[in-house]
Amino acid sequence: MYCVKCGVELQKGAERCPLCGLKVYHPELSEVPEAKPYPRYGDAPEKVRRGGLLFVITMLLIIPVLICFLTDLKMNGGVTWSGFVAGGLLICYVSICLPLWFRKRNIVIFFPIAAACALSVALYICLKTGGNWFLSFAFPAGGALILLIETVLILLRYATRGKSYRALFIFGGMAIAIGGLCILIEFLLHITFSLPMQWWSLYPIPVLCIVGLLLIVIGASPALRESLHRKFFI
Repeated sequence: MYCVKCGVELQKGAERCPLCGLKVYHPELSEVPEAKPYPRYGDAPEKVRRGGLLFVITMLLIIPVLICFLTDLKMNGGVTWSGFVAGGLLICYVSICLPLWFRKRNIVIFFPIAAACALSVALYICLKTGGNWFLSFAFPAGGALILLIETVLILLRYATRGKSYRALFIFGGMAIAIGGLCILIEFLLHITFSLPMQWWSLYPIPVLCIVGLLLIVIGASPALRESLHRKFFI
């Protein structure tokens, strides 16, 4: 209840306004709650069905693929460039949309699926263009990278439960392993494309090894971890 003269909110049962002194008529009357003209806070928003949304996204990806195939057939009489478009969209769909179809999404399971899809598309491109680089370069280099990332994901998911500092050991080992991967990539480039061995892969190795060893030392020293946490909030 409010004062009709100055608008001050009145206590229940007040006989006079505490500000202007105006007499309150019928102070014994209580306010009757009325329906508010605006929606109440906390109302649950309308839920969108995930299956319906994913179905729409799937159709939005299938339609351009069909258009590309039909255009390619019309212009070239066969599948030429449209396969590359379909492969790229397939990688995007498997990487982003496929995990959303499942309630429990485990990146340890879905990452190798997306990686295998990417390697399959690379094989298709190699065969379509008449190249010979898949078995000698893309497969071993991609396989080594996939194996490294999958190992890191497994360790992060199952070896760091309750002890987050173990991630420092994992990332430290990954940094050192990336240095070895650089040497492998340069060697495969030399074998596949007859590029001269310039040993550029040796330059990032010291940096990666220093970073990896630093992370391992931090992970092994509780006092150092506590000091870094106080200074940098990490």
